[in-house]
Amino acid sequence: MPESFHDDIDATARHWFIRQQGRALSAEEQRALTDWLAASPDHRTAWTRAEEDWQSLDRFRTDLSSELNKARHYRPRHHSSRYLKWAAAALVLIALPILYRASTGIPRHWQTATGERQHVTLADGSQLSLDTATRVTITQSWFQRLIQLQEGEIYLEVAPDWRPLQVTAADTRIRDIGTRFSVRDTPEKFTVQVEEGAVEIIRRDKHLVLHAGETVTRHPATDRWQLATVQGDIANWRQGILVFDQHRLPEVLQELARYHAVRFDLADPALGRKQISGRFRLDELDTTLRIIAETLNLNIEHPTPDRYLLSAAQKQ
Repeated sequence: MPESFHDDIDATARHWFIRQQGRALSAEEQRALTDWLAASPDHRTAWTRAEEDWQSLDRFRTDLSSELNKARHYRPRHHSSRYLKWAAAALVLIALPILYRASTGIPRHWQTATGERQHVTLADGSQLSLDTATRVTITQSWFQRLIQLQEGEIYLEVAPDWRPLQVTAADTRIRDIGTRFSVRDTPEKFTVQVEEGAVEIIRRDKHLVLHAGETVTRHPATDRWQLATVQGDIANWRQGILVFDQHRLPEVLQELARYHAVRFDLADPALGRKQISGRFRLDELDTTLRIIAETLNLNIEHPTPDRYLLSAAQKQ
């Protein structure tokens, strides 16, 4: 089994165990924990590891107390300091790895190939969807929840938690304020769209808060930010469709290429002014191209497996 999978299970086990130590679980939380433990023997094993880590600290605290008592009653005063130093050093050696793992978290890496989409349930219960050609690193610790988007697009339904959740992408931090939102970082543009709640965006001298139904886009070529209202649903790729509303043809073709690893060329640059609207299924490229050709009166040639050439159709 991959190491990263174990890391996620261990993080979930520690999350539940620490929560249980801090307060009594609600009936709903107890049911969720019971269901999680029953879902896989690996979950029960991870829970046992978390218990053993905690118990090892308890045992050592008991041993330390015993040794300190011995030092006080049976050793001269100048030896007491030696025992105290030994005990403190041993406690640090035992506790440090446990505390370090819990405080910093263990990074996990997820990646989708061209045309692939993936859904992940995080240790805190948040739901993360990855679009085509997307790479992320996820780190959850006692103190924070961090998602680093290296490229591609993600959609997040953030679970309530006292720890802040942040997404970093393109030198920008996006801080969740209880929400559902998407982040896209591709060579063409950087975009944040909010479906519910709000997010705070921080980048050097830029600081703004996006609310539900708002989107902001930054084009790397100009570094200009454009605030707008979301039209329709966001992250439609989760349902396997792309939606265009009066989008220029090059932009439509560029988006299709992200999912199919093909290249589109226009025989005449003037065709780039044409616009297209519609809903198209991601897994039906031939059908999508046929509709585009009929709508815009184009010819589409397929000279090589990874290349399409679009040209104006000859008038009859």
